[in-house]
Amino acid sequence: MTPRHRLFIMIAGIMLLSIPALPQTLGCPYDPQIEALMAQVSADSIDKHVQNLADAGGHESRISYTPGNEWAALYIKQVFDRYPGLTSVRLDTFYASDGIPPYNNEPLVNVVATLEGSNGPDEYYLVGGHLDATANLDPNLSWPADWATAKARGADDNASGVAAILELARVLSDPANGFSHPYTIKFIAFGAEERHPMYNDNNHWGSRRYAFDAYLAGDQILGVYVLDMIGFNNTGNHHFNIVANDMSQVLGLRMLEVNLSYSVGLHANSMPFPYATYSDHEQFWLYGYKAILIIENAPPWSNSPPWYTANPYYHRESDLPATVNIPQVTKVAKLALGTIACVAGPTTGIEPGSAAGPPRAFSLMQNYPNPFNAGTQIRYQLLAGGAVSLKVYNTSGQQVATLVNGFQPAGEYQIGWEGLNDRGEGLPSGMYLLSLGWEGERVVRKMMLLK
Repeated sequence: MTPRHRLFIMIAGIMLLSIPALPQTLGCPYDPQIEALMAQVSADSIDKHVQNLADAGGHESRISYTPGNEWAALYIKQVFDRYPGLTSVRLDTFYASDGIPPYNNEPLVNVVATLEGSNGPDEYYLVGGHLDATANLDPNLSWPADWATAKARGADDNASGVAAILELARVLSDPANGFSHPYTIKFIAFGAEERHPMYNDNNHWGSRRYAFDAYLAGDQILGVYVLDMIGFNNTGNHHFNIVANDMSQVLGLRMLEVNLSYSVGLHANSMPFPYATYSDHEQFWLYGYKAILIIENAPPWSNSPPWYTANPYYHRESDLPATVNIPQVTKVAKLALGTIACVAGPTTGIEPGSAAGPPRAFSLMQNYPNPFNAGTQIRYQLLAGGAVSLKVYNTSGQQVATLVNGFQPAGEYQIGWEGLNDRGEGLPSGMYLLSLGWEGERVVRKMMLLK
């Protein structure tokens, strides 16, 4: 044992004393084969992908329903197609069903590449990020009117995440690297992650489509790793954050172990990781899958001194390649590759059967807008018919409104609520709990009413 590895074991032991108890800690110990794979991650390759995606074939925009968005999807597919070790590459077409005509009939796509493991395709890990971009916060634009002609290069959001995914696929699928992996790995560039005025400012359409189809097909997704804007940091540090729900904390723990054991050199947040729903990981949570978000800061519009200053280019035309910290993206890509190589390889850090609890037969999306004033829209989905209740409670646990109470068949539902109680009286400002019940099971979301 080298002095370096003795030091690692001492530090890891000290760190684990302060980490909440979880099964199979230290599931990703040092492995020289994994380190050799991580060393192949190329900053030049990542930089080239960021530049190409930001230019988008000369369109300088990847906003949904624009030529640059279509170009980006084909570019990603062509890059995947160049990697002979991948089992399959396909375009998964979907539609934003509540879009404003004619856009509700305009196709959008996910780009899905598969690296099949020796155990077959039934159990797999997923690495994803979104291919679209937006400039909806740019003060120089009137977004609902300007979206079709805006320059939304999205060099960080999310060319940085997609570039890292393309690099992971290149290294792990190269037959010359001899990566042995029992579990299948899917690399996905999701379409339509950003909000868009032509689909009523909803978002996460591509991951919604994929997660829903995976649930219906009974896919055993062992873990989902979403890389979304990982490339801004002007503090001189290399920093990232993990976002997770309770059941997904173990995925983040594995990533921290890899960061330590391979001396990747990234500063990270610590457990328990924060809960947030602002990227594609959210849709997998709705169906009971473990999923984490890897992002430059949670959230990127906030400061985390001294490690991170709020991203001033977030959702603006000024999100250019020159503002992307390529060394940071390279480190995050190495970390993601090492983590995936660990969990999908011979010594997996997560038990195959533990990645997804029993998926619910129903899901409740976050109301929008939230916070709200005059009214808000509530969407939910039933995969099977049953007795349904949709109720609102105040923070004292008192029921204040009943929106649905009775049998409903399978399907997607949307209902408006104007902040009134069952007597038609306006409720005061504050936090409220929205509870969806189906056949005795329940899921709850928070809503904020502001008057």
